[in-house]
Amino acid sequence: MKQDLSIKHALSLLNSNKQEEGLKVLKQLIKDDPSDINAHQVMVKIGFKNKDHALAENHLLALRTLQPSSNHYLQPLIELYSYQKRWGDLSSLFLELALKQPSNATTQFNCGYYLKLAGKFDEAIKFYKQALALGISDAYEVYLNIAIIYSEHLSEPEKSIELLSTAIEKYPNQDSLKYNLANVYEQLGNKELAFSMFQSAFSQNPSNFDALARQADIYNIKTKDDEIVNAMESIFNSNQIEDKDKVNIAYSLGKAHDDCQEYQLAAKYYQKANELDQKGLPIYNPVKYEQYIDKIINTFNESWFEKAKSDPITTLVKAPVFICGMFRSGSTLCEQILASHSGISAGGEQEFFHRSIINHFPDFPQNIKSKFDSQKELLLADYIKEVSQFKSADNQLTDKRPDNFLYLGLIKTLMPNAKIIWTKRFVFDNCLSVFFLRLGASMSYATKIENILHFYKQQERLMNHWAALFGDDIFPFDYDELIREPESKISQLLDFVDLPWEDNCLNFHKSKNQVKTASVWQVRQPLYKGSSGRWKNYQQHLKLDY
Repeated sequence: MKQDLSIKHALSLLNSNKQEEGLKVLKQLIKDDPSDINAHQVMVKIGFKNKDHALAENHLLALRTLQPSSNHYLQPLIELYSYQKRWGDLSSLFLELALKQPSNATTQFNCGYYLKLAGKFDEAIKFYKQALALGISDAYEVYLNIAIIYSEHLSEPEKSIELLSTAIEKYPNQDSLKYNLANVYEQLGNKELAFSMFQSAFSQNPSNFDALARQADIYNIKTKDDEIVNAMESIFNSNQIEDKDKVNIAYSLGKAHDDCQEYQLAAKYYQKANELDQKGLPIYNPVKYEQYIDKIINTFNESWFEKAKSDPITTLVKAPVFICGMFRSGSTLCEQILASHSGISAGGEQEFFHRSIINHFPDFPQNIKSKFDSQKELLLADYIKEVSQFKSADNQLTDKRPDNFLYLGLIKTLMPNAKIIWTKRFVFDNCLSVFFLRLGASMSYATKIENILHFYKQQERLMNHWAALFGDDIFPFDYDELIREPESKISQLLDFVDLPWEDNCLNFHKSKNQVKTASVWQVRQPLYKGSSGRWKNYQQHLKLDY
């Protein structure tokens, strides 16, 4: 009988494709002796082979407990967390490593990198600086990463500019430093300095095609014979340049020809840009996304919120105003209008909920009921701590991240008093605006108009679900109505957030705040009608069918 409960017997069963029997033997071995290292090791291998990540993780953690002085199990755990994008858990592993290897500059850098991804920005800066003090090679990358934290996450663009300027003096041959300094100047609305830095980065490195493309994005192109257009077309038509390096050039050529009202040419380049971009992105699965929205709707239903009322959160906070909806639907403009009011502090695109879902609830919304209750108080405390730095005195804070529409169930559970602004825009204008931008792997729907239209409908379906649940706590803010009746719509918006009228809200374009979205230049000018009905310029050239 003892022979039947042995590693040898378990392996024999597994090798004979009798996995259930083999697993049963291994589980019994571990039950009889929880310190059986060999049994745990086999379970880890089974977990990785079957892509059962929870199984692999459980036994890796057990092995680390049994052999705390061994680093043998650290790398597979790092690879597992990296695959799952569990940045919080990864940062904990690298913190452990950094403390064990205080003189290893690369370890300190990696620790800073994963702390940044986990949203622990002050700690990340500390470890990045330690890497610098230890003389890490390619130190300019460390300066770059710290500067990005200051500009993108801590809203301290002045510190970012100071750091990048210092780095450029130390490493004058690194065009990436100039490129990122141009980004910060652009966010602050300084066209001249942004253009100059993009121009300098491209002059220094003619293979930095993005720096050329960004020049075209800043200014209104008057003619299709503009020298920047000619330079971009030369790159786009070159057989010596890889397709992946032409993507941003193609988008900018679309923008340039749109500026010149050459809509057929613009459509051609936008179409080509998206075709090239698709090659490096995951495939958007409409059926799978519909199922995801179904799960959110079925999870966060009336019974969920009835239970939440019976077991309320104990920490009462003044919730930010959440601005969300379809990407490119006017959320930046909405926040800019509100930010022009003396009673509002603009929080910008806070990534807290998106990051926390990945870190704490990777299979969201599945299994959320069992996990959320034990973490909700800490989750709320962490959120308030993270966003409080953007709030002035007694001002009302805004949190403007479009895809928070996915997480409103959690947000309203944590902060039942939260108010939500749903930014809306005519479907074809909205979807074309998405199609005209490069949005990255997390928005793979954005490269095909039919997929964008599908995503738009799913967003609308979910927002209608929230509207039915939350009633007057959701305010639809329509971009096209704003263009037609700005004073009336802004007045309604201010009423919704319980603030009196201020004329500054009509002059939002004069604000000197930092804007970190693709709408950076649009919100620096007064309201204009050109973006409302823009789709009509393309109805002959692109397939629009709702």
